Amino acid sequence: MVQPNTRGADFNFFQKITVNDGYFGGATGESSVYINIKGQQTISLVNEGNAVVEYSFNGNTLHGDMTPFSPTTAIFFDNRRVTAIWFRTAVPGQVVRVEAWSRI
Repeated sequence: MVQPNTRGADFNFFQKITVNDGYFGGATGESSVYINIKGQQTISLVNEGNAVVEYSFNGNTLHGDMTPFSPTTAIFFDNRRVTAIWFRTAVPGQVVRVEAWSRI
């Protein structure tokens, strides 16, 4: 048996985001998610809702979308450092699963 590792840094990230805004940043302009793990280079975005969710890596430009029940329901990026992501949708209440990790 192995005991839980409670020392050192954790190089994994997981968060579920409920997307309600029709434009990036909503009322505050802030990112939907902030990822801050050392050496992060891989990220996955999974649309768990039933409507299209669009994403941006700068809060201004549309960089892609996640369409349910299609090949873009889940998107994986390798060797891509991402700190902030903004989401928007035309149908409030969509859930996006965000996971990121590092090889450090």
